[in-house]
Amino acid sequence: MKSYNFSEQELEAFKELGNVGAGHAAIALTKFLSKEVDMSVPFIRTGSVTDILKILNMDSNEIVGYEISDVNNPIKYRLSVIFKKAVMIDLLQSLTQTSKEDIKSEADLTEMQKSLIQESGSIIILRYIAALNKMLKVDSMPDVAPVLSIDTSEVAMNSVGYGNEVDLVLIQLDLFTDEQKFECQLFIQPHVDSIDEYRKAFFL
Repeated sequence: MKSYNFSEQELEAFKELGNVGAGHAAIALTKFLSKEVDMSVPFIRTGSVTDILKILNMDSNEIVGYEISDVNNPIKYRLSVIFKKAVMIDLLQSLTQTSKEDIKSEADLTEMQKSLIQESGSIIILRYIAALNKMLKVDSMPDVAPVLSIDTSEVAMNSVGYGNEVDLVLIQLDLFTDEQKFECQLFIQPHVDSIDEYRKAFFL
């Protein structure tokens, strides 16, 4: 059972974070993709893993790529990103000018292809950590670099949070170039042990 749900005031703070982080990510991806990247206004929702899957209308067996990053000091939270299969294929086409028909597992990717998708996710994660650092007035970095995994959405979604004690926050980003749209689901979940510190730093 959840012990903490976010207030309207706190959700407004996450909306601001969504805008700031998306702006930083768009600038960084412009350099990485060597083409102009723009963004839409991020879509923000909170809830359990089950709630978020329903909101995203994702089949539990859908293949996705995901990266997870844990930040533990001074405020503990988990930040994760999920790319749908079509987005991974579009990223590879944009970065390598080669086409790929399908991705069913990590075995379908070369080390270079996996590295390129991983770098895209890491850029987004690190730009959001930087935005959180600014808003929280802290200097935090993840314990280890994010690593790309490929599995079903059910496995991915059950990995992006600590559990149901605190709401999971979804920030959906739509990033655009002239030719393509890259949809990305970003997730933030504060650890229940740090929720008081988190609220004081973020919201008060």
